[in-house]
Amino acid sequence: MPSYSPLLALVTGILEFFGAVFTLRSPGRKRILTPTALIFLLLAGYQFAEIAVCAAPDNLLFTRLAYLGISGLPPLGLWLMVQLISPRRGGLAVLPLVWLAAAALIVGWIFVEPACVTKSVCQVVIARYFHPPIFEVLYGLFFQAGLAVLMFGTTAGLAGAEDPVLRRHLASLQAGLLGFVLPSLAVRILLREPQGVLPSVQCHFALVFAVFLFILVLRERRSARENQ
Repeated sequence: MPSYSPLLALVTGILEFFGAVFTLRSPGRKRILTPTALIFLLLAGYQFAEIAVCAAPDNLLFTRLAYLGISGLPPLGLWLMVQLISPRRGGLAVLPLVWLAAAALIVGWIFVEPACVTKSVCQVVIARYFHPPIFEVLYGLFFQAGLAVLMFGTTAGLAGAEDPVLRRHLASLQAGLLGFVLPSLAVRILLREPQGVLPSVQCHFALVFAVFLFILVLRERRSARENQ
């Protein structure tokens, strides 16, 4: 198996970091742009953390930092979804808070319990992480359930959206989600040794998600300028 190359992670991380800077400097509704920029930053942070993981696989601190980044994606995605569907406080506002609390527990578990992440192996452009079965099941439930709520919630939001700009934003969010979730699952199924690859594979395919988020930002900028 060829050795790990950091080039893909490095290029992806740089693009996502500049996407965050561009988003923060863009005109538009900050309640939409702020969670979008934070998603870009977390995606970039994971890529840089993976480079560190694969440069020093015996240092599990870098692996824990990688999980710190990806654990924030479900609550931030739900926060963005809520802002696109209904910015007013209500029942929907609970969703990102629930996943944020779960993410805090997961991250605390990772940093307190050394056995949560036993080792990492890097091959070609993918990092593989090894965990006890109980952690892998619980983390999978936390992350995949968050993505499922996000996808179904976005679909429901599309059905009820009256604002054409917000409806297109929701369509971009949904397309971005499908654009990295489905290929990631396909790769996991096709790999001979799928154990522990999903976080890395998903974060690499999340470049598709980032592209659709960037389209959302461009649309929000254009809408803000037209309404000035």
